[in-house]
Amino acid sequence: MSTTPSSAKLRVLLIVEHHGDVFLLREMVNEEPHSRFVIGAEAGSLADATTRLASGGIDVVLLDLELADSHGLETFTAFRKTAPTLPVVVLSDVEDEELALQTVQLGAQEYLVKGRIVPHLLHRALRYAVERARADAQLAHERELLATLLENIPDRIYFKDRRSRFIRINRALTEFFGLASAEAAYGRTDGDFFDPAAAQQMLADERSIMETGQPILGKIESKTLTNGEVSWTLTTKLPLRDRAGLIIGTCGISREVTAFKTLEEQLATERHLLRALIDNLPDLVFLKDAEGRYLLDNPAHMRFLGASEFSEIDGRTPFDFFPDPIARVLHEEDMAIIRSGQPVYDHEQKVADISGHMRWLLTTKIPWLSEGRAVGLVSISRDISVQKLAELHLKQANADLKSRRQDLMAAVKDLQEAHQDLRATQLQLVDAEKMKSVGRLAAGVAHEVKNPLAIMKMGLEYLSTLPIEDETAPLILKEMSDALHRADTVIRGLLDFSAPKQLEVRRTSINVIVNQALRLVRGEMKRGCQVQRELQEDLPQLALDADKISQVFVNLFTNSIHAMGGGGTLFVRTYSKQLTGVGSNISDQRSESFRVGETIIVVEIDDTGPGIAEDKLAKVFEPFFTTKPTGQGTGLGLSVVKTIIDLHGGTIDLRNLPDAGLRVTIMFQA
Repeated sequence: MSTTPSSAKLRVLLIVEHHGDVFLLREMVNEEPHSRFVIGAEAGSLADATTRLASGGIDVVLLDLELADSHGLETFTAFRKTAPTLPVVVLSDVEDEELALQTVQLGAQEYLVKGRIVPHLLHRALRYAVERARADAQLAHERELLATLLENIPDRIYFKDRRSRFIRINRALTEFFGLASAEAAYGRTDGDFFDPAAAQQMLADERSIMETGQPILGKIESKTLTNGEVSWTLTTKLPLRDRAGLIIGTCGISREVTAFKTLEEQLATERHLLRALIDNLPDLVFLKDAEGRYLLDNPAHMRFLGASEFSEIDGRTPFDFFPDPIARVLHEEDMAIIRSGQPVYDHEQKVADISGHMRWLLTTKIPWLSEGRAVGLVSISRDISVQKLAELHLKQANADLKSRRQDLMAAVKDLQEAHQDLRATQLQLVDAEKMKSVGRLAAGVAHEVKNPLAIMKMGLEYLSTLPIEDETAPLILKEMSDALHRADTVIRGLLDFSAPKQLEVRRTSINVIVNQALRLVRGEMKRGCQVQRELQEDLPQLALDADKISQVFVNLFTNSIHAMGGGGTLFVRTYSKQLTGVGSNISDQRSESFRVGETIIVVEIDDTGPGIAEDKLAKVFEPFFTTKPTGQGTGLGLSVVKTIIDLHGGTIDLRNLPDAGLRVTIMFQA
């Protein structure tokens, strides 16, 4: 249609072949008083009409079905292809109800019999045709908008009849049901897509809506599909009414909130775990707000304050529990941290508890930040009173060790000789060709050396009771203690290495063990290391001894952290893969352990340290071989790691990364 202003005449295209009909119709259009229409163009055939339409400016068409180049219903269908949106009044020589119905169904606005046309009837037909075309265009536009909304909104929208059968659904719901088209759902119910319990609940809700006329707004519900998959949705359902206001069904919109629900459950789980951890820590833990009022604490801190439940502490300050001078010091310390935003780590302080007993506390206080601003603080204090008392006793003991230097020197000499003998035995073990022989030799050496070490330890304890006046005695005592400690460490490593290997195997998640091990080495992370995890979530569970595998990861994580020194990044990845062949990424050892086609679970541990010299990589699993400085490692850690991995039928491989760092790759059969 043209965009003719409402005050201007509407231009009519007259498509009639017979000249008499043309004259008569022209007169009818022009003679009507206050006519809104004017003959804008004439055509005697479809071909002429097509040419005229190309010039535009036509608002409505009078179309005779009998033309020189077309006949009957074919005339209308052919014209409709040329001008699909123009309003058309069809003219016919015969009164044929079936033909009239067909033309209207195909898009004609009116069907008039030429012999019965009068001016006012013609004008009314033209007026109605224009108005209907405009209404149809508006309706089509609104339907297009609705269809666009339904097809593109991610929420699932549906309409149902009074029997709760789907009569229309959008694309999001079609895809959710796994259907090829929306029509595949029409006539079906929720029982065809959800488990019986969920379907019955939805049916009950819809019956209630239809009976009461009251909608259900923002209902969070869990639905189980027929394939067992669980979906959480935020659902709103309304009564569907006809033009008379009668309820003819229901309509609804459901928003997928499974991810939010899962996150909510995860947060709740983490919150419970954190609460359980805080409640069971022997350390004193509390949280304060920006005004220094207690917001949270654990049982240990409640006991320290003399309270039996948190309600006795909630919202209160140190002034409610301590004398004014002590409370003021504690309060000012905390407020200074909140104001400055600077944490305090491992601060030793002597504090009187509620009963007046002096306690030594090792305290760490960290600002509680919200959007970069300190809104409180978290405090963790460990009671080190026993350790401090032990330090005092040790100082007293050192004062008593000054008079027996000769005996101490002899003891040190004996200890050094024993250590040299142990070192010689250690070198013999390193040179052994087979690990079984190493194990037997290690067990024998440990047994033989253990008793002399015990005698030396008893001798040290005896000497500590004797009065010693020599000022160098403390240094000698320290040397003796260090040597004894190193020897004892080696003995324990030997016993661990040579102990019989028995596994307590259960099916468990490798990701759980990795996360547990990372938590165990959190103390080492204070060196400045960062951790990045890429743990595949859908890994199958493995038959493992969780404690021993955790020992493996703790050893490897600790080695990486030590190798990175003051900082760096520890990367931990887990994933599954199918072994497709023995290539450059599969060593001979691995190909002997796994077969082509098998699924394997891989754990990769990368660090950004200096790596290991290539000439030493082949020796890292040998007993007593270590890359650490003397006195900082027994050299048995990786030997034990490899033994545990071998017992589980897995493999372990160490390789330097191209740029820097080391990669440890562990593989298990799925």
